[in-house]
Amino acid sequence: MEYYTVSTKYGTRIELQTEVKDKLSNLDVVLGNMFEDWDTDPQLVLEKEAEFYRGAPPQWLNFYCAERNHTPFVKRDIYTKITKLIQKKRKSNCSMSIINLFHQPGSGGTTLAMQVLWDLRKELRCARVNDSVSDSKAIAQQVIHLFNGAASQNQNTVLLLVDRETDTNEDLQFISDLQDNLTKKIKESNINANIPVVIILNCLRKKNKTGKEKLMLCTSLSKEEQDNFNAKLTEIAERHDRHKEFHGFNIMQRNFSQTYITETCEYLKPLKTKRRPRNAQMLSYLALINSYVPGSYLTETLCLEFVDKENHIPGRPTLEKQMGAFADLLVMYSTRPGETKYKDRCIRMAHPMIADKCLQLLTDAGVTLSDTTIKLLSNLCSQTIPPYLVKTIKHLLTKREKYLPNGEREETLHKFSNLIQDITEKEEKSMCVGVFKNAAKKLPQDPFIPQAFARFYYIKQTDYARAETWAKIAIKMEPNNSFIRDTLGQIYKNQLKNHNLEILSRKILQIGKQAFKAFEEEAEIAEKELDPKMQEDGVTHVSAVFNYRGLFGYIQVANTMFYKLKNINPEWSKVLRQETKSPSLISSENCKKYQSLLTSLRQRIEEKCNFFETFLIYSKPNIDKNEPQYIWTDTAKCYENYIKEEEQFSRSFAGLLSALSHITSVSDLEQITEQWREIYVNSQFDIDAQNYILANIMLSQKSANSEILRPVPELQNILQKLWGRENKNRSPEFYLLVLLLFWHDSAKKTGNTPDLKECVQYMCDSYERTYQKHLRSRYLVPLFFLGSGGGFQRLVHSSELHRSNPYHFSDVRNQIEITRLLTEEHENAEIESLQRIEGEIRNHKVFAFRGRNQIEVSPHNQASVYNKDLVSFYLGFTIRGPVAYNIRYVKKFAQFVDKHKEKIIQHVKKVDSIIDDLRPLIGTEQYSTIIAASTNEDKMRKLYSIISAGYEIKDKFYQSLSKNEKDLIQLWEREFQ
Repeated sequence: MEYYTVSTKYGTRIELQTEVKDKLSNLDVVLGNMFEDWDTDPQLVLEKEAEFYRGAPPQWLNFYCAERNHTPFVKRDIYTKITKLIQKKRKSNCSMSIINLFHQPGSGGTTLAMQVLWDLRKELRCARVNDSVSDSKAIAQQVIHLFNGAASQNQNTVLLLVDRETDTNEDLQFISDLQDNLTKKIKESNINANIPVVIILNCLRKKNKTGKEKLMLCTSLSKEEQDNFNAKLTEIAERHDRHKEFHGFNIMQRNFSQTYITETCEYLKPLKTKRRPRNAQMLSYLALINSYVPGSYLTETLCLEFVDKENHIPGRPTLEKQMGAFADLLVMYSTRPGETKYKDRCIRMAHPMIADKCLQLLTDAGVTLSDTTIKLLSNLCSQTIPPYLVKTIKHLLTKREKYLPNGEREETLHKFSNLIQDITEKEEKSMCVGVFKNAAKKLPQDPFIPQAFARFYYIKQTDYARAETWAKIAIKMEPNNSFIRDTLGQIYKNQLKNHNLEILSRKILQIGKQAFKAFEEEAEIAEKELDPKMQEDGVTHVSAVFNYRGLFGYIQVANTMFYKLKNINPEWSKVLRQETKSPSLISSENCKKYQSLLTSLRQRIEEKCNFFETFLIYSKPNIDKNEPQYIWTDTAKCYENYIKEEEQFSRSFAGLLSALSHITSVSDLEQITEQWREIYVNSQFDIDAQNYILANIMLSQKSANSEILRPVPELQNILQKLWGRENKNRSPEFYLLVLLLFWHDSAKKTGNTPDLKECVQYMCDSYERTYQKHLRSRYLVPLFFLGSGGGFQRLVHSSELHRSNPYHFSDVRNQIEITRLLTEEHENAEIESLQRIEGEIRNHKVFAFRGRNQIEVSPHNQASVYNKDLVSFYLGFTIRGPVAYNIRYVKKFAQFVDKHKEKIIQHVKKVDSIIDDLRPLIGTEQYSTIIAASTNEDKMRKLYSIISAGYEIKDKFYQSLSKNEKDLIQLWEREFQ
């Protein structure tokens, strides 16, 4: 019976029970005793080492043998950064964290990541997600099994390697889903541990560096790395006679030299372009896929079926022999370390740079990319195409990579896959047509091929009729996918935009109507799509994000139609705004059949503009990414074109929230507030009362002493009346105002004072009804924070927080983007204008202390909530409710200060410096009393009598101790742990 071990948090080994290991089918676990009882064949070890240095992907056996033989792999400089970051994450208060490692193809990123796991297997429980697995729920459950190790006393942090192909939206969504499911499983399992549950090492291939990557392994060596590779070459040459064929290693040792690549491939010249032998054709197929899809492969079986097609006899020569001289540029490897030499083998080029060079030589000789692609589809894709090859073909033809446009801050997607772009640039555009047609025949059930084909027709060929045909084919294959439907609307939109239609109003309306219909159908399908976590019976398609492209496409079409019709006759602008019906114009232009469209257009546009106002102000794609500016611009322009509201005040609650971003004048804010007061006084609608209250709050952010500003109690009275009339089924905006004005401890309390516990729950329920479907998976923007002032000054609008400068924090002096500063990543961050709130964590929930009451608030990062403990945090408010930002556990601070009270009093020497650090918190009077004491011990006892009042000051005390008595505190910390 096999015996498996994993590490404990103390660095010892324990047995991993067979029943636990059997539950880890989706994980490749790096066992503590891996290969130790395996009778390794020295010849097999040499073969596996040679295989790796030729360019095969690394296997755990490679690391074991290198460690056992004291011949370790060369570690790139970034290795140290990664391991230090992992050790830092181990000490964090988050149950889960992630490290993103980007690596250029062929730079050794996967090898580096696996080296990290191998080296840390005796400290952490290291595992790699199996390549073919995409079930994030199953992976999350298995990570919990591995963390627990069958018993709570055996728990240890899991270091999980996720090695994805690219940083495309699909791969990013997988990581997001995995994090969500891990957080959910940790909560369901009721894990309360003093160590993190999992640290994810997320390995992503990325061709071009943009400068936004924190960790990226590139195809260039430092001086130290170069020296280490040179020394390694000497060692390898002593053990392997054929080391000159180790292209995978040699390319790195030569610092990714193009000269080496050219010399290595020189013998291929001259290349035949006609009647090429099958092994030469196979080389071109491998070069194509490895150049455009690094890491891809073909199986030995598939290659032999093609290369030996005419001589299919028993005992046929090996693939190496059949490939002849070309075999030198290939690597053939088994995916299973203990299997016989020729079982389960994969074939690929030795390095992506060699693949690039081979492809270049082929194209220089006249073998075009399109010809190679079409022949690959014809010769290797039989009736039943293996799944791995389907994935590679889809990547070749449809996978659009990200890039950073000049002068832009956000990355965007290329229009087409790299292969299609290169064929378009280097050959006739029509050659892409042949590629797509062949692919569509080979993959007749895949909607993404005809979708990409349709996009090619309308973007590159401006052939809108054929584009429409292929877009409809894609829709027919998957009618309930709104993203597939988007292409048809885009075709009509571009046809309307690019055709010279100035003289035909009827034609403009005809194409506009087609575009509106396509985008409305897309939007209807998007409304029916649900988050996978919310899936219900009858839902035929799920989507992690809400697809708003149909709504936005409608707005873009409306803008284009407005400008084109206005250019024909300015009277059209009045018709579109419904300022006039102008029957004579409509009749003269033969547009009567579009009367219903013209009548309903204004209202539909207003609805869509209102949607985007809340959508863009309440949320954004993620914490690091803002929506493209053109979405804001086009939406605002459409509202101006069709609605043309003349009043100079923000028209909605969300609009008022954004007022500070474009209104800087106090007088303008006062005018807006006065206008809303007049509306409120003469209105019976609660929404107008809400807007009036918010207008006052926004004005207070710019001018706390404005004569227009109404006092807080007066605004509270309005809310109390509304609460008394109806408190349960109101909008999230109403509950937001209640929380903002009644959270203060000094808030007025009467019989009608809202119950904030109820308010928080009602707000959450209201959000689920109103916005959850559309804002799912998006980052909810903090709208306000609780500040340290009084009255209105207790509220800090997020835009004002961004403007506040400088930021004050313990060990960082440079300015940091505020949303990042508010995360747990910056544990010692201090923001002067905000107040830290005291609270508690229990049952994986956060509760804020408010007097004697405890109110549940949402954690900004659920992974920071997994221990029962006292905490402090900044309190912000999103449209969903109150949120705890920058959660800081007290156990490291207050408990330490309490436990070591006598030691601190008796042994700390730099007492005056510590008291100076605490002066802003204890006040001048108490500071003077303490500093006047005759001895350090007396000073410390007086200080302790003051800091017993709350743990926030103990937090600051601990930080000052760490700064002034570093060695002493570190000694006691080790005892404390």
